Amino acid sequence: MIDEPQNKITIKVRIYGKEYSIRSSKEKEYVEEVARYVDNKMTEVDKSGVSSSPVQVAVLAAMNITDELFSEKLQDNSSVKEVEERAKKLAEKISSALGE
Repeated sequence: MIDEPQNKITIKVRIYGKEYSIRSSKEKEYVEEVARYVDNKMTEVDKSGVSSSPVQVAVLAAMNITDELFSEKLQDNSSVKEVEERAKKLAEKISSALGE
């Protein structure tokens, strides 16, 4: 995890059967939740039978997580565009009603 260099703590987490020491300025619970999420994604990939190599499992899990992130960003962007369009139309209606 990339954090700003401030009051970092070391948190031990287990991902895909291996223990990691993570230095972070984030709350311990947050880091543990992120680690659980990564572990669950790796376990999903492993159970799918696509690969037995831990490196391949990690890469495929990273691809799945990144796909989720990108999909959320695209959805957020389309929501912002929709709000902007509605605001523009509303502003035009207000201007029209005020005779501007």
